[in-house]
Amino acid sequence: MRWWKGSTALLGLQVLVVLALTAGVALGDNKGGTLKKTSHPVLWSGAVDGQAPPSGEVPECQAVSCDRFDLTLDLPNGVWDHKPGGLQVAIRWTAAVDPNDAALTDNLLLYVYRDGALVAASAGIISTAQSVLIPSASDGLYSIYVAFDPTSPSPVVEYEGLAEVEYGPKAKPLRRLLPDLASRPQRNVTFDTPPPIFFEQNPIPGESCHPSEKEEEEAQTCLRFDQVLANVGEGPLQLRFVLPHDPSSTERDVLQRVFWSDDPAHFDQLQAGEWEFHPTHDHVHFTSFAVSNLWSSNELGERLGPEPVTSGRKVSFCVVDVEIDAWADKGDGPRTYNAPDCLFPTESDEDNDYLVQGITGGWADVYEWYLPDQYIEVTGLTDGLYLLETIVDPDETILEANESNNCGSVLIQLSGMGTDSPSAELLGKGPPC
Repeated sequence: MRWWKGSTALLGLQVLVVLALTAGVALGDNKGGTLKKTSHPVLWSGAVDGQAPPSGEVPECQAVSCDRFDLTLDLPNGVWDHKPGGLQVAIRWTAAVDPNDAALTDNLLLYVYRDGALVAASAGIISTAQSVLIPSASDGLYSIYVAFDPTSPSPVVEYEGLAEVEYGPKAKPLRRLLPDLASRPQRNVTFDTPPPIFFEQNPIPGESCHPSEKEEEEAQTCLRFDQVLANVGEGPLQLRFVLPHDPSSTERDVLQRVFWSDDPAHFDQLQAGEWEFHPTHDHVHFTSFAVSNLWSSNELGERLGPEPVTSGRKVSFCVVDVEIDAWADKGDGPRTYNAPDCLFPTESDEDNDYLVQGITGGWADVYEWYLPDQYIEVTGLTDGLYLLETIVDPDETILEANESNNCGSVLIQLSGMGTDSPSAELLGKGPPC
């Protein structure tokens, strides 16, 4: 999870105009629109001014400002016959980070009303998207409220909205609904000093490493980068951390729950790896989530040499839904896995507590460059071209539909190595791993 949101690439203006007009909604017209087709989404854009007075129309807007969009649902007859699914309503935004505490970033909340009653809500934190699904939604008027979160550092937060028909996986043929993890290219590589974050000592200005990275891992020169790890499968990735009640127990199991297509209560539970406790961060990590390798390269992005020049294994912070990977495409579910819920047990039995984490299909977990342990140590490397590869589920302990798309790469240029001012430039997406 990217502890605390970062940038999400917005759709180009021209794409938005085409899609919005196809759906019969004028871009920038936040009054309302009509969803008539199962194949075309309704798209709109808006902004929430945190300094504007509350509208007071609904309880969620009594104390904070809201932006409202009225959606008329007018779908063909029989749209839900023998087809499990519903009306998806979603929003996304680009979140600014508080320079004094990276834990504080822009956040918006989503509420959907029908006939004066709340029918769906997505009000989690630590993300750049909210999404709900209204099963087998009946035609009529839905009022969509986007509410400002007062913890946001920005006074105004712009957003994009989406409404579309989403169908769930068909029950037949009977099969496991497997997740499919995919690594997306990095968006940032840098030697910048990370901003402070509440569970860390403040970084020293001019240094690229967090104090805990220096103290615990003897890091000196930290090439920092983000990781975007998506689930493009039919089913969710759901991980369950086993926390024994017995303090003397050495059990550290992480279990994967895999669901079947015939019944959401029908699932298998498999061994997926182990967790470890990080005392500085005061929570558990999944130890087998991702690894990053740095290779010497040429301008074609070809690996040079038999081995990476350096590597860094990424333990998870909190595997959750952060951004919608399949925006305006079919195949994304409602936001299901949230932080900080992932840090506290939600289930228990006689012997154990359980932390539940995961990634919904069509969503991505994002780890921003400024998070602790989001780096590779590069002391001693020379100026030149390098290929940065990230592999999700490197030990293949998670059951997936496809293991061939777990690796992604970018080509980068390192300069000023060995000086007080090294720099990193992201040149573009690399070749298939």
